[in-house]
Amino acid sequence: MNIAALKIRELVIVYKLKIKCMLILFQLLFISFSLFAIVSVIKRKREGLLGPKGMVFWTVFWLVAAAFVLWPNSTTVLANKFGIGRGADLVFYVSLVVFFYLLFKLNVKLEAVGRDITKIVRKESLSKPETLNPKL
Repeated sequence: MNIAALKIRELVIVYKLKIKCMLILFQLLFISFSLFAIVSVIKRKREGLLGPKGMVFWTVFWLVAAAFVLWPNSTTVLANKFGIGRGADLVFYVSLVVFFYLLFKLNVKLEAVGRDITKIVRKESLSKPETLNPKL
C-alpha cells in the first residue's frame, strides 16, 4: 500500500471516530434533556397543572424519543415494517400526525372555553341590566 492510501485510510478512521464521538455527545445531551423533561412533567402533575392523560402522554413521548436517540437504527427497522424507506421519514410522518391531532384538540378546547365565556357573560349581563346603562 502506498503512503497516500494509508493517509486516506487514516483520515477515514479519524472521521468515523469523530462522528461516533459526536453521536455519543448528542445522545448524552438528549438523554439529560429527556430526564429533565420527565421530571418537569411529574412536577407539573403534582402541582395540579397537568392531568393524568397529559402526564402519561408526555412521559411516554420523552421515553420513546430517548429510545430512538439511543438506538437510531430502530426507526429504520420500524419504518421498513410499515413500508417506509427511512426511519427519519417515519419519525416525520408520525410527528406530523401527532402535531395536527394536538392542534385539533387544542382548537376544540379553545372553542369550548370561548363558548363558556360567552354563556357566563350573557348570563351576568341579563341578570344585572342596570349595570349596562346606569343612566336609565
